[in-house]
Amino acid sequence: MLANQANHWLSLLRSGQATEQDYAAFRAWRDADPAHLQAWKNLAMRVDGSSFEQIHDGFGSVADAVRPERSRRRFLAAAAACSVVGAAAYAGNEIYPLRNLLSDASTGFGERRRYTLSDGSHLLLDARSAVNLNFTPSLRQLTLQNGAVAVSAVDEARPFLTITPEGMIRSGGARYMVRKQTFRTLVVAHDAPIDVETLSGMRTVLEPGMGIRFDSERLGEPSRELANRAAWEQGRIIAQGATLSEVLNALRPYYFGALRVTTSAGGLPVFGEYSLDDVEGTLQTMAEQLPISIQRYTRWLTTISVSTS
Repeated sequence: MLANQANHWLSLLRSGQATEQDYAAFRAWRDADPAHLQAWKNLAMRVDGSSFEQIHDGFGSVADAVRPERSRRRFLAAAAACSVVGAAAYAGNEIYPLRNLLSDASTGFGERRRYTLSDGSHLLLDARSAVNLNFTPSLRQLTLQNGAVAVSAVDEARPFLTITPEGMIRSGGARYMVRKQTFRTLVVAHDAPIDVETLSGMRTVLEPGMGIRFDSERLGEPSRELANRAAWEQGRIIAQGATLSEVLNALRPYYFGALRVTTSAGGLPVFGEYSLDDVEGTLQTMAEQLPISIQRYTRWLTTISVSTS
């Protein structure tokens, strides 16, 4: 929750203990996303009624940030309760997303979990994923709400449907993987052909060992390289020219904090095999292979940029 991140920064910067490095880290966080700036403005106004510009100007240096003791006491009194509750809520949501609590099956931060369904089919959920189930005498339906799921459907007369906001995947009995992405869906067929259909009605049969992306209107081109995106099922990332941004997207559900990447660094091609369960080791390995610089400002924020050396 951005409000809790903003509260963390305000607590630090108004504590009188912040260093120049802390201020640099704060500015990096604030400027990384317009949503961060808005969250900062909202908190600054809420805590002591000051305008954002006044508080922002006061953060030019450590000395400038020291406020009158009465204002500091007022801030601490206002923030004390919400910081404890807010930090707990933020940490809890990072570990186990609150929206997943109402799902039929879900996982939290850094967790992959297997489920056995009533028909004998099996699911494997990636970290921070959630699905809902609807089984009737004539239909088996799974709705992917977040993240990714690997389906091993038992072959029977009832069709097995996996629904996403962009369309659906239909099979009798097959193993396949589905990932929900921003405004599109990624599907990988493992051992049998599966039917893929967009909301607009475009259809294709995806052959085993192939992957495809689609949005609500269009189907992409099937690709063997996309089939590597199912390597998370074994706790791995296999990159054969995937961009650094794509690799980091796979790591984020396993990283407790924010992973930011600049546009120039995000487009770098990545080749190799990496671990999902050792994010720090994976980042270190990529730093040795790619011309990138990794800066860790706090436990909440890591930024990756193109190295200048």
